[in-house]
Amino acid sequence: MLLTRLHLFAAAIAATVALVAPASSSAATVVNGEFETGNLDGWTVFNRSGGPSTEDSWYAYTGIVPPGPSELNVTPPPNGNYAAVTSQGGEGLHILYQDVPLEPYYTHQLVLMAYYRSDAPLTTPSPDGFGFEGDANQQYRIDVMNPAAPPDSVNPADVLASVFATKTGDSQELKPTLLTADLTPFAGQTVRLRFAEVDNRGYLAASADVVTIQSSAPSNLIALGKPSLNKKKGTARLPVSVPGPGTLVIADVKNSKRRIKAKTLTAIAAGTLKLPIKTTKSARKTLAEKGKLKLKVAVAFTPTGGFAASVTRQLTLKLVPK
Repeated sequence: MLLTRLHLFAAAIAATVALVAPASSSAATVVNGEFETGNLDGWTVFNRSGGPSTEDSWYAYTGIVPPGPSELNVTPPPNGNYAAVTSQGGEGLHILYQDVPLEPYYTHQLVLMAYYRSDAPLTTPSPDGFGFEGDANQQYRIDVMNPAAPPDSVNPADVLASVFATKTGDSQELKPTLLTADLTPFAGQTVRLRFAEVDNRGYLAASADVVTIQSSAPSNLIALGKPSLNKKKGTARLPVSVPGPGTLVIADVKNSKRRIKAKTLTAIAAGTLKLPIKTTKSARKTLAEKGKLKLKVAVAFTPTGGFAASVTRQLTLKLVPK
């Protein structure tokens, strides 16, 4: 399983400071996506065949000879010992699918290897469909589907994203090819990963391997701008750029004797918020006596659905006597 892992770190560069916290390691999981179990555990198979054979289906395979009735040698698995492949002795439709929940607010990237070999010309009917009786239909397609739809639906309203599809006249063989699709627009939903193969003109070995979803927690990267001072009131506003919705908090680093009032703001989208900096009663007295007050403040941002990160900033409040 390919997963992204972000580790907590701190950086301070002039007026810009940023932190990134660790991402979850289980935000979205494809079960048995590498097929190294030697079977199709975690997946669901849907078949419709035109003949009496019950062996026309998807299989986990190793080597170059697939299980089942096919007489077509195939490309060996590109990763590890096993991959998935279709095998048939007659015309039919063969679908392999799995429903995967996507963590809300995360970014999600589908990554997989796809390949095929056909002993007949590839043909996709128009309009596209999965029928195999009558006109030529020799195709392989990979879709992200609405899980409430029938497994064999080709209704555009049910297809959330098309990852791959052969077309009439395409090469009869495709070597293992890396494919990706951005699933971030579907964060917070459950999607169906569907691999569909139709054949009615000859053997078609449709294959897949290393089916993964790489997920990353929402960014907590923030940038601090130059504070604007109100010298008449001895206060300030600190601009903070945030990458998305979340909660922004400013507080005094010196917990034993706080000099500024803690303040929380809520961001509803990416943009810049201005955090107010106001002194406590005791600090106000020091500011009035000396005309300035050096502070070290902490700014914390917690993105919605993500991890908190904090940064610090040195600043000086000033108060001009009336």
